[in-house]
Amino acid sequence: MTSSRATVHLASNALQAFYHVAWNDWGDMIRYSPGPRIRREKILSWVSEAKVNSLLDIGCGNSEFLLQVHAKIPSFELAGADISHSVIEENKRRLPGVDFFTLDLDQEHLPRRFDAVTCMEVVEHCQDYRAAIKRLAEMTGKWLFITVPCGPLFEIDRRVGHTKHFSAREITDALQESGLKVITAQRWGFPFFNLYKHAINLNPDVLCKAFLSSQKYRPKQKLVALLTYAAFKASFPWLGYQLFVS
Repeated sequence: MTSSRATVHLASNALQAFYHVAWNDWGDMIRYSPGPRIRREKILSWVSEAKVNSLLDIGCGNSEFLLQVHAKIPSFELAGADISHSVIEENKRRLPGVDFFTLDLDQEHLPRRFDAVTCMEVVEHCQDYRAAIKRLAEMTGKWLFITVPCGPLFEIDRRVGHTKHFSAREITDALQESGLKVITAQRWGFPFFNLYKHAINLNPDVLCKAFLSSQKYRPKQKLVALLTYAAFKASFPWLGYQLFVS
């Protein structure tokens, strides 16, 4: 037991160190990259239709999603949680009206529930996805909205800390085991998101340097992101590499 706990602790420390650096570098990537942009839009549309008053965003990063929620539904009571202590402290300074918590979903959950919990692209970083989903359920009052990758585990995915990609059945089974009822499970992204995932992994070194290691996007990077986003908008909610679940 001691050895197992020590291993988890080391993994947690490594993740914290990784995201201390990553959130500092990824500001424009999170803001302009078409994948995160599509995910925020889809989840925000679902949240807007749910009858909720409070929302917790797990893996909130630099709060791009929370800012969009506040702009659309200013009456919401908002909270964010992330494994990176530094990004949480920065968020507290930038958004004093929002509650922020440092949280390692591999080990803990907050001792309170929120009407809605959102968790975008976090579960694939966890060591035990079933345990992570159970912790999410323990913080959920009414609605849990999750996104995870469901296509191949590519090289770029490994470089940003993905441990596993999922089938829709694996995620829906884990949610049901945690006492939640699955309403919607969409495998979005065919064909353009799928093609994009294959294309960017043809030369991951170049793509990571051009888009993951730049704090500020130049006009050319923003244009590429915008054109790719336009193609993504024409993708279908089946046979894709991105899973949306509520």
